Amino acid sequence: MSENKRVAALNATKLLDSDIEERFERITRLAANALGSDMALISLVDGERQWFKSKVGIEATETPREQAFCAHAIQKPDEVMVVLDAHKDDRFVANPLVTDDPSISFYAGAPLVTKEGYALGTLCVLDTTSRADFSNQDIQVLKDLAASVMTEIELENQELINADLTIINTELQHRMGNMYAHISALITMMARTDIDKDQFVRRIRQKITNLSQTQALLAAKHYESVSLTELVASALSPFGGETTAGRINIQTFDDFEVSPRGAFILTLMLNELGTNAIKHGALSRDSGQIDVSWKNGDEILFNWREYGGASKTVTEPKEGFGTQILNKIVPMDLQGSAEYNLSAHGLLYSVSAKPERLRLIVTDTISNT
Repeated sequence: MSENKRVAALNATKLLDSDIEERFERITRLAANALGSDMALISLVDGERQWFKSKVGIEATETPREQAFCAHAIQKPDEVMVVLDAHKDDRFVANPLVTDDPSISFYAGAPLVTKEGYALGTLCVLDTTSRADFSNQDIQVLKDLAASVMTEIELENQELINADLTIINTELQHRMGNMYAHISALITMMARTDIDKDQFVRRIRQKITNLSQTQALLAAKHYESVSLTELVASALSPFGGETTAGRINIQTFDDFEVSPRGAFILTLMLNELGTNAIKHGALSRDSGQIDVSWKNGDEILFNWREYGGASKTVTEPKEGFGTQILNKIVPMDLQGSAEYNLSAHGLLYSVSAKPERLRLIVTDTISNT
């Protein structure tokens, strides 16, 4: 990676020394909350310093490059750099950021990489105490959120050319706001349920990862739409593996384009159904199968069928968070109705939707996307 070209790519974004922007502040707050860290930064590394485009839990706005953990992280653009205990790492043990304020002990940074392969900086999380572990799931959450940062950066660079800045910024906030609105609502609802802290953290991380995948699909289509088949396959990909290969059957005909708002509610629904299937449904036993199908017409009907699942009828409590998503939140959002039928033969979950709640309406204006 040419350092001169890398810095030129960074300068081309015009982000250095720019004003605070809520679109980046949201991602930084989300990283800190999702990964349980004291601090989180969007750090941009130029030739002499690292400058913080967004920050949580730290007062400084920049540090010299020679002190920057992120300066090390950008040397390997394809990897997330994890330092579990800086006091035991020869690279950082004498670093003023470790020995003095802000007393960094733990660091994890995901490089912010352009399509041309230039690492502009990182999205990173930091703690004042060391950690014993930073799991693969944690790494994936950080990578997904870093991808969201780059989506913001690159969309602006591409779309602001010959465009009205005010209109585009409003549209970007609307589109990106879909995911953050869902996450905010999820956190509020989950906080009201009777689950312990560790379970709360695990579930919210899972939801964030799943929603980030949908966000990436939509970003690739310029936030216009995503095909239903592609969306279902992406949402269920975390539940695939050696033991479940060939056991999740997804309809391949009667496809249609799903709007961004429809994509997020379907992602939440599919994630909950997949989680239940892994825990105590069809995917918890070797013989289990899942069929995912739909009918596209004046009313859209979505069906999830499980065969050969758990031998006992196991469901969440009536007021459980998963039950609320499937039986209340999803049908309410889709302006339809839902049926959840468990029997000795398996599970049938059906939900109906008004077409305008799911399908891309070509004649819609920007404000109705």
